[in-house]
Amino acid sequence: MKKLLEMSDSAKKKYAELFTKALANMEQAQWQKPWVQPHSGMACNLYRKDKPYRGVNEFILNMLCGIMGWNTPYFVTMKQMDDENLKYSGLQLNKVEPKFDKDGMPLFDKDGNLRYKCEESFPVFKYLPKIYDKDGNKVTLEDYDAMTDEEKAECKRFFSLFVYSVWNIDQTDFATVYPDAYKEMTEVPKHDYETMERDEALERMITMGGWICPILFGGTSAHFAPSEKHIRLPKRETFLGDAVFYATAIHEMAHSTKIELKRSEENTVGVTSEDKYAYEELVAELTSAVVCSTLGIGKLLDSQHLTYVESWRKHLRDDKDFIVRVIDDVQKATNYILRVYEENKQAATIRVAA
Repeated sequence: MKKLLEMSDSAKKKYAELFTKALANMEQAQWQKPWVQPHSGMACNLYRKDKPYRGVNEFILNMLCGIMGWNTPYFVTMKQMDDENLKYSGLQLNKVEPKFDKDGMPLFDKDGNLRYKCEESFPVFKYLPKIYDKDGNKVTLEDYDAMTDEEKAECKRFFSLFVYSVWNIDQTDFATVYPDAYKEMTEVPKHDYETMERDEALERMITMGGWICPILFGGTSAHFAPSEKHIRLPKRETFLGDAVFYATAIHEMAHSTKIELKRSEENTVGVTSEDKYAYEELVAELTSAVVCSTLGIGKLLDSQHLTYVESWRKHLRDDKDFIVRVIDDVQKATNYILRVYEENKQAATIRVAA
């Protein structure tokens, strides 16, 4: 958490503005628009399509693509745009508007050309490990991976926050410079997102005891009962399809990680009990949305959570650190749920193979 709080105020502001815009867009669609529109591609670096961004980064960039109307989920760094050795070299940012000085006069470069503001970047964050052996010598990741378990146990590992800027290729002249490649990237097959096959791993987690606490069925509302340590969901047939059923179950799973992850209330010190509930609901809602996005499910904001929206907007507007506290808790809960999901997926694969 402390590392995320060290993020620049400008980065925090961009995250807060994005989530505020997402809420406004969903509201304009009468809450019938998901956090992230389902699509055939996950947000990734243009040169690492086999390794998409993970967790919250992937979710945020996909949300950004939907809000901005970009046609591809591919992003690049400034260094990559300038690297002549890469496949798509020489990219330039799109010009947005002329630059003016404080007196409203246009600005020119040394050659007399009008200066322009270009497309803005968006921050992406990751944690980079720093590893030292028992003698205090720095160890590379390659050398660390080659060590025995005993040698690794003697090492000390530290993680530092690294925030860098990315641009979507639609913010550049990519389509003009590489029209054939762009056409291929934007020709995606049509999909029917109204229906979906049942997810074997999620089925195990929800209906076959594959989650960390029992999931019971019955009643008219979905909730996690901390004192009894179980989740209760209405009967499956009351949900409008498997996607809504899965998204609701994952939302309640996110709540149940509060105990498992020892989610501290330090993030809500000094706020009212009502706002504490609103904070926890936002963590659960976004965790569900991130997991659903990863699994290709469109997550709508449930009507019972609409009462918290104004509280979310207020804190996004008034507290610059609010969004990074939320992101930190969402990242942890998402990682936990997806880890359990992978365990259930492997168990399902083994059962089928047997």
